[in-house]
Amino acid sequence: MNIVIVDKKEPSISTSTNHLIIDSQKIPFNLIDTLLIEGKAALYTQDINRLSKNGVFIVLLNSKHYIGSTISTFNNKNANLKLAQYKASIKPTAIAKELLRLKITTHIMQLKEHNIIINKSRYIKNIDSAKNLDELLGIEGNFSKVYFNHYFSLFSKKLHNNKRTKRPPKDPLNAIMSWLYTIFYHLITVKLLANGFEPNIGYLHRPFRDHNALSSDILEVIRADINQFIFTLFNKDLLTQNSFSKKGDGVYLKYEHRKNIYPYFQEFQAQVEPKITNTISLIRSILWSKLF
Repeated sequence: MNIVIVDKKEPSISTSTNHLIIDSQKIPFNLIDTLLIEGKAALYTQDINRLSKNGVFIVLLNSKHYIGSTISTFNNKNANLKLAQYKASIKPTAIAKELLRLKITTHIMQLKEHNIIINKSRYIKNIDSAKNLDELLGIEGNFSKVYFNHYFSLFSKKLHNNKRTKRPPKDPLNAIMSWLYTIFYHLITVKLLANGFEPNIGYLHRPFRDHNALSSDILEVIRADINQFIFTLFNKDLLTQNSFSKKGDGVYLKYEHRKNIYPYFQEFQAQVEPKITNTISLIRSILWSKLF
């Protein structure tokens, strides 16, 4: 994905026939597929339409980071793929099992890098014998508790309260996790839309209101990579406790520190994108096998 990130105070965002213009910088449309805007920015309807016409998705995040929107392009393709999604959602267990195996495998491998060993075979055996989605969600919930107990132990207690908190995050570690999870949730949504999927129809996550359940399904596969990236940021002192501030009931990454880590984020995003692409391809292949 070719992502342009706009995260500054009162930016000027406009378009010409062939370019996105940010302040005085011109970027050709053919070099962009996603425009990520964080915070307050004005974007006129003619510019939104021009971006959409040129195949550029727009992702909007508010100042609290965990609430966002996606504006998709005009292209709404591949009805057969959407039909296959609907049919597979009636009995989601097979795809849910594949996703949960991938999630548990990647998370166990990430902890192994820190000499923390979890018995994978026990979880895989339970997944294989699960008869329905509720049983799979029970396995996932139990594994997540074990995983996060180990993961939080890698960090100073000044950075966390030894539990996952969100909406709002209550400590620095949860703040950066929520921020990155939210960004990747929307980037995955963009990739699904570009490939003709219906993001609302998931298998490990149940469809609910405006939740893009399939985006969350795929996010599970790369969460361990994101968590390792977060560990690296703190371990190299690219982030510290002072990189965060308390606002109301939550804790959030400060503006100046977000700017500092964007180059590292874009490098990491490029590294993890093939895993996202491969997971989407896996789901597509399973869907086609069930349809034909």
